[in-house]
Amino acid sequence: MGLGHNHDHGGSHGGVQTATAGHRRRLMIVLGIYVTIIVAEFIGAWLTGSLALMAEAMHMAIDGSGILIALIATFLATRRASKKRTYGMMRAEIVAVLINCLLLFTLGGFILFEAVERWFNPADVAGGGVIIFAIVGLIGASISLVILSRGAKESLNVKAAFLEVMSDGIGAAAIIVSGILNVTIGWKQGDAIAAAAIGVIILPRAFMLLKQAINIILQGVPDGIDIEQVRSEIEATNGVGTVHSLHVWALTSGVPVMSAHIVLDEDVAASGSGNRVLDELTELVREHFNIEHATFQIEEAGHIDHEGAMHRDLAGLTTTPSVSGGQHAGHSH
Repeated sequence: MGLGHNHDHGGSHGGVQTATAGHRRRLMIVLGIYVTIIVAEFIGAWLTGSLALMAEAMHMAIDGSGILIALIATFLATRRASKKRTYGMMRAEIVAVLINCLLLFTLGGFILFEAVERWFNPADVAGGGVIIFAIVGLIGASISLVILSRGAKESLNVKAAFLEVMSDGIGAAAIIVSGILNVTIGWKQGDAIAAAAIGVIILPRAFMLLKQAINIILQGVPDGIDIEQVRSEIEATNGVGTVHSLHVWALTSGVPVMSAHIVLDEDVAASGSGNRVLDELTELVREHFNIEHATFQIEEAGHIDHEGAMHRDLAGLTTTPSVSGGQHAGHSH
């Protein structure tokens, strides 16, 4: 039968609305809030001599640049597909996350280094001014968290921004506490501890984001999708005999895609009902797994014998059966 069929009802790849792009306006509002707070905190750090306030201002500057990078990526990600980039530039959003992670690692290490230095050589800090500027940062972070809370559940880039804002809020709260201790009991090391807390908050978050981004780059199965459940649902579809070479991956956060080779039951194949099965399978993965772009290849039972060694290996037919989360390379019909 050998019918290769790209059964995509979601339109062309060009101009696809990614999860992050759907929250572009929220990101722009938060970026505006951040620019205001960053300017205020840099001025505050200069006036008060607070390392913690300077660290928080630098942290927010990095987070703000991450939001700006995410915004730029949303515009790139919605550019139409071309002959050279057949999926468009949706993965620009993942590149943005990687850049953000690099910035966070650098900033976290720098702040921790400076905090250790400030601990052993504490400087005079104007605690009252620190508290005032930190409260401004805490209010801005709280507003931004509310704005981004919905999008954090749908987009890795928005989630990154949400976590950045959350850490900024925690950092501002720590600075307020250190300022109070400075004013009430004159404890200068509190500023160094607050700065170190900001650095400690940054690094684990950067690792978590990096892990999620790498899973997408390596074409791992997206979070929230059980590939064995996908397989069982396909196999349970009327007319499907067997399934092999099943792959599920993501172009970017919120855009899962899949491919699979389907061997029909003999009677269904003989009756020429392959298109009916394709329609059912396409609707199945869209409704149950939110996969808009699915490529199914309908083939006869003996077709796998004509495939190359790599394809047979990925299908689990020449080695111990396994499940792959990424798209098989170099195969199309």
